[in-house]
Amino acid sequence: MRRNWLWFVVALVMFSTAMDLSAQKQKITFWAFGSEEAAKGDTGELWKDFYTKTFDQYMATHKDVEVSFAIRGYEAGGTTLFMDTAVAAGTPPDIYLDSNMRISKYYNQGLTADLSAVLSAADKKQYGNILKDFTAPDGKLWGVPVSGGYWDYIINKTLFDNKDLSNLLPKAPDYTWTTEQYLKAARAINDPANNVYATAFFAKSPSMDSAFNAFFGGFPGVEFYDQKTKTFKINSPKAIEALKFLHSLLDEDLIVPGGAGFIDDDIDPYWINQQIAMIGGANWYAKITNKAIKEQGLAPFEYILARYPNKVGAPPTPIATSDPDGFIVFKQKDPKKMTKIIDLIKYLQSPEIASSIAGGWSKVPLRADAKNPFGDKDQDQKSWTDAARKFGTANYYYNTGVPNFNEVRQAWAEARQAFLQKDANIQKIMDDFVKRANQIVKQ
Repeated sequence: MRRNWLWFVVALVMFSTAMDLSAQKQKITFWAFGSEEAAKGDTGELWKDFYTKTFDQYMATHKDVEVSFAIRGYEAGGTTLFMDTAVAAGTPPDIYLDSNMRISKYYNQGLTADLSAVLSAADKKQYGNILKDFTAPDGKLWGVPVSGGYWDYIINKTLFDNKDLSNLLPKAPDYTWTTEQYLKAARAINDPANNVYATAFFAKSPSMDSAFNAFFGGFPGVEFYDQKTKTFKINSPKAIEALKFLHSLLDEDLIVPGGAGFIDDDIDPYWINQQIAMIGGANWYAKITNKAIKEQGLAPFEYILARYPNKVGAPPTPIATSDPDGFIVFKQKDPKKMTKIIDLIKYLQSPEIASSIAGGWSKVPLRADAKNPFGDKDQDQKSWTDAARKFGTANYYYNTGVPNFNEVRQAWAEARQAFLQKDANIQKIMDDFVKRANQIVKQ
């Protein structure tokens, strides 16, 4: 009887100890955009299995932490409805992983915590200037980048070859060129009589507006929005200089007529049918070219991936980032829990895991020391990645720190529609946009 009583006491003590340890565990919730039943693009492993394994490995060496996760978004039509609902109810997750375009709205609402402690000085060097897209005006990090893609300008080399004009194109290995060189090539290849145009713009909707905006990267000093003053600057003298260069393409009939009424999809047939010699948004146009060759019997043509032109005397245009993904943390009341969260994100942004997350989305890790999960298989992405490491990057969506961004983006589409008219008063159009956009961000 005494022995049974003793075992009862020991079991009770062990159970109480286990309960105490469980109660002491710091519970952290992690949400990512997507679907738990979707498979990773690089390995075919289900995302839910990947995150289970990833967090189990972390918790095995961090006994005082318990991580739960959910992967949501596809069921809401690719929107953040699930997250917006949780935020409105005051029950957001601790950590959220999604694209900059989607997570930045929570930063803009003042809901995100300072993540500056996540990255060491050595880490920051690996990310380079991509960090500016996740940095507040006071220099603090509101997010930590993990994966993304790059893109720039694409040129139908076959069209130039057929007219013995390839000598006008930018040269390997960097494929940089000036605005003067660009205009010379555009004028030479342009042939409206045979329905071939140097390039095209589209402005009916905000979609792919970054392909237009990326031209600003070649004009140093052009600023779209100032986070510190919360005002738009695209009507400045330097911005007007860049816009006058772009409007000269319209003035000289070097673009497909009617750009103000086009959406991006309207331009796809022009490119596929070789009626456009060159255009921005190279990741999209390279993709549909290769798909049409493979699946629709399109006669192959050669293209080259070049930099957007830069103003004479200016450095090469920074490579465009394709809406990079990153982690945010919603503000925490418990500093001890915040310390645990910081440590978890340090683990998640490590080179090996960042590479696996990026590969799952068929993207590349934004850390320079993280392995490209696709190696040399995707030569286009390798080209952009190498150029990004050399010339730096820029987010030409211009969404960082912009409240009510979707409304601003629609206003920008309408400003570009007015801009793409022959008799456009560029200064007035930009002044009107700045006035309207400044009112939108103050709402």
